[in-house]
Amino acid sequence: MKLASLFAISFTLTAGTAQALEEQPESCRLISSGNGAIAVPYTDADAQLQCDIDRAQLVSERARDIFGDSPSPIITIVDTKSPSGTAYVYDISDVSGTMMLDARSVPGMQNTASPVPPCRLQTQLPENVANKAALSLLFAAEPDIPAYGTRQKMVVNTDGSRSYELLLSSHDIITHIETVEGQRDFSRHADATDKIADLNRSVIGVANFSDGWVCNTN
Repeated sequence: MKLASLFAISFTLTAGTAQALEEQPESCRLISSGNGAIAVPYTDADAQLQCDIDRAQLVSERARDIFGDSPSPIITIVDTKSPSGTAYVYDISDVSGTMMLDARSVPGMQNTASPVPPCRLQTQLPENVANKAALSLLFAAEPDIPAYGTRQKMVVNTDGSRSYELLLSSHDIITHIETVEGQRDFSRHADATDKIADLNRSVIGVANFSDGWVCNTN
């Protein structure tokens, strides 16, 4: 079953697009202003990053509860809100030199989220994407790659010049990589354009166009 079919199932079973997660972690609580009357979200990049890491952890824990553990992933990508409104976890493991993908759709808790069926895809990454994954263990260790990416994307204008557009939606993708220098976590908007975002899109693209998804619709 291809991911487009999963979207159709999702929209059929969904009355509106609720957040896929069960609840927001403490790090994502709104900060009250001085008079307590107005609440504003975190603006500091470190606080935003921690919030996103904790949100991704909730999704990953939910995936483990449903599907069990993946075999020692070296990269985990968590799409907190796909176009269907469902969260997805993409684990990449090095199995005897072969990069394997374990992708899972993650419904929220029954009382707070839409009843989207849990689905799983286990497949070998194609060579070009496997190479990107392997290289990320190196380049993601570079200190000049920020953990929290700016919420803007580069646009190439008709005259060849470049400009940047602010990304105002909250479609966040969190990436955990076991780099050669240790663990690193990254948060990127789904429309970001740097190396981390390119890795995310490449892995998610493999899953989107695969017909190997198996769903439990009971």
